[in-house]
Amino acid sequence: MNYKNIISEFLGRRIFLVKRKTLIVFLGSFADFDSFEYSQQLSRQLNRLAKNSVDLILIGIGNEKSKEYFCRFNNIDIKNVVALRNADLHEKLNLNSGFVSPLPAMINLLIMCAGINSRGTIREVLRGYFGDIDAKSLFDFDDDINIGSLFLFKGKMFDIFSKKQNLRPFELATRRLMNMIEILSNWNIYVPDSSFLTQRGATILFNENDEVVYEFIAESLLGYSSNMSSPLSFLDDFLN
Repeated sequence: MNYKNIISEFLGRRIFLVKRKTLIVFLGSFADFDSFEYSQQLSRQLNRLAKNSVDLILIGIGNEKSKEYFCRFNNIDIKNVVALRNADLHEKLNLNSGFVSPLPAMINLLIMCAGINSRGTIREVLRGYFGDIDAKSLFDFDDDINIGSLFLFKGKMFDIFSKKQNLRPFELATRRLMNMIEILSNWNIYVPDSSFLTQRGATILFNENDEVVYEFIAESLLGYSSNMSSPLSFLDDFLN
């Protein structure tokens, strides 16, 4: 598939004018758990991407207001994010639309949360509670853990389970709860149209010649990478 031509048709050729590497991440809805988690992973890599002359572009479904909230919460430069009002571009790229039925989109999403037509989701949910020795920790010792406006505890509380730097039990589940509270508290902003709640995304890395050197097409909820323990490990093959 000629990703460059299709993306240029929708977004204009300005994306590929400069001869640099370009990492394009297709999100589903800005309200998607995957969108939040993946963007938080990318936020940690922004300096590395800049050092290696990689332009980052995130493309999500929503509007300018949902994009604004999304970027602020996930520490992403709003200049790197494109908001689409529908999934036309996703469909043109043959990305997975998730579980779709005559039922309301929210019900379809909950069905995917149960692992139906979303293989690997239950395993990923459990990883959030049990931890992962192959993944890095999410919270530093002095990080404030807030659920909405309510302060709960410091990151050091996770040392009860382990003082190593791997992902500890309940750490990822806590992060997901924080994300969920943010989404639900601002639901009407994040979800101007619920039709696209189940839409899955993709990751495409172009080299300086606009050639695709890496691609991953998401097929399930909470499955935005081929290696969920280290979602951005694919960059190691292309960056210093």
